[in-house]
Amino acid sequence: MQLHGSSIKPEYQQVILKVLNYINQNIAGDVSLDAIAAIANYSPFHFQRVFSEAMNETPKQYVIRLRLERAAHFIKIFPNLPINEIADGCGFSSNSIFSRAFKNYYGISAEQFRELPTNKMQEIHNRKNLLSPINETPWITPITDIEEKIDSVKIDPLPTVSTKYPFKIACIQTSLSHKENISFAFKSLLRWAVPLKLISPSTKYFGVWLDFPFITPYDKCRFLCGIEFSSEIKTSKGISIIDFNKGEYLNYQLSGDINNTMASLIALNHNYMESTGYTISEMICYEQFEESPVDKPYEKNNRTILIPVK
Repeated sequence: MQLHGSSIKPEYQQVILKVLNYINQNIAGDVSLDAIAAIANYSPFHFQRVFSEAMNETPKQYVIRLRLERAAHFIKIFPNLPINEIADGCGFSSNSIFSRAFKNYYGISAEQFRELPTNKMQEIHNRKNLLSPINETPWITPITDIEEKIDSVKIDPLPTVSTKYPFKIACIQTSLSHKENISFAFKSLLRWAVPLKLISPSTKYFGVWLDFPFITPYDKCRFLCGIEFSSEIKTSKGISIIDFNKGEYLNYQLSGDINNTMASLIALNHNYMESTGYTISEMICYEQFEESPVDKPYEKNNRTILIPVK
């Protein structure tokens, strides 16, 4: 999914990134070929060709995969949430359509997936990774290895919940196919932001997890690298704008690499969430960096995890 340095034409890259941002924010809504081709201002036929070349998936395949992976997250994170409600919330028009699509993609029913032990989930994940066009050795620890040590993962100080107020984040989308992608994306973001005088000593830097690698293949995990801004700006060069919504956010301090982040999120769900009296309200996770992620590699940055709750 990483488009930086892609062989497709630069004007196509900007269009694709614009459409990806639209799909990210409207995944349960109208993301039909006609709708997203209109966002691109291309004919459906031309847009499908351009999108497929850039993403190695047709628009329909991409949307269905995102919806199914979102549903898979909900099925595992919210074991008491009815599957028909999950299907509806993820944009499927009927439970029967969802059931067929889910079984075609994962090889088992949604009900069976809910009861699946972690090691069997890892088998499905490995098979999906083998089907992905990725040639590098995965640098993220398998979830089975993380869960074996989960009782030793401590969040200290303990998570707290506070009310956050809305603001906007200008961001670049990358993936987790390589450990340097996050640093590269932040550098690209600053090359755009510095000439516009959007960077100051008080600038806040964010990472936004849209997918998680125990469900989504590494090279398809969407990660946004962003900065908070307050002035009116025009987006360009692959920059998209997302809203950080007002609400209550569970937060805790963290350092270390991607595996530390994954371990803390799993430990949070297993060992801490119930005691907070809150439940996760959105399938998204924010990381606020203490300083510019351009100056240090990801694993050297201290961060605050922010998860919307209710």
